[in-house]
Amino acid sequence: EFRRVLLRSMTSIELTGLKADMPIGAMAAFGVLRVCQRLPGFEGSKLAWEAGGGGDFAVLWTPGETTPEVLVQALVEDVKMAGARDELNWEEQIKTQTPGEFRRRAGAALEAGEWETAEWFAAFASELVCGRDEKIDATPFDMSVARQKFLADARKLAAGLGEDKPGRNTKSAAESYREALFGPWKYEDDQHSLGWDPSTMKLGAFTYKAPTSMANAGVRAAVWLAFESLPLFPCFAGQRGRLQVRGFRHDRRDFTLCWPVWRPAISIETLRSLLGWEGLVKDPIPATELAARGVTAVYRSERFKPNKYLSSFRAAELAAGAAG
Repeated sequence: EFRRVLLRSMTSIELTGLKADMPIGAMAAFGVLRVCQRLPGFEGSKLAWEAGGGGDFAVLWTPGETTPEVLVQALVEDVKMAGARDELNWEEQIKTQTPGEFRRRAGAALEAGEWETAEWFAAFASELVCGRDEKIDATPFDMSVARQKFLADARKLAAGLGEDKPGRNTKSAAESYREALFGPWKYEDDQHSLGWDPSTMKLGAFTYKAPTSMANAGVRAAVWLAFESLPLFPCFAGQRGRLQVRGFRHDRRDFTLCWPVWRPAISIETLRSLLGWEGLVKDPIPATELAARGVTAVYRSERFKPNKYLSSFRAAELAAGAAG
């Protein structure tokens, strides 16, 4: 009864562009919820999933009365400030950092009481886990290779949205957010999806020309919102010194992203708890555990390497429950 009374005082916004059965769709939905906690008038927002259009899409519940356009404008204003954020400016690449330097940077954020910045560092890596080159192992979300630089590329993406200078072939920031949040996704942006959108993976054997000569095709606001979800996936040192990440299963093959779908609107704190639920990585997941947590479905997407250089999430698989 209390939940029903609470929701009657809130406004629901259907985010029909953010689909539960896509890793980037779920990440972007989580990113929206996280960003809302710092947006004036949107603090305390909750997230739900609703069936429709052949699958589940995200629904944002906001305090008081608001509109989709107000949400879009709030997100546009927020991304304009991203360029000054410490977590985007301390380095260009995570993978090149030594444990000592990473520890120093993260420790400085803690000492200054910059808790959100510290959350980002926890999501980037753990200074206790290193590769053979004595550099830190980065989050499995970092699939950058060759000339790609994870943090520099994220900074460039935010700057492009923040400048909001639409041209003949470029959408305005508001148009980009509307496409990401409400769809349909047209994949018209020259934006790499960072390996998070399986539909944009360019496999050379199946393309009409070399992938390196093909333009990127992404949904830039969706990629940015997905990036904003990373603090929900902190990194830890696990058994045998291996990297463990909330929401991921790690075996000898690689990392597999696991995420839940639910119906009642939940808070950011509850989402963190669900992502840390050990049942997400079990195989099979007991149906009684699903029901006890109000989870209707669990999706998984394995990170794979189509060749020795590239990495990407595979198309999501339904691991438990029912879609839609």
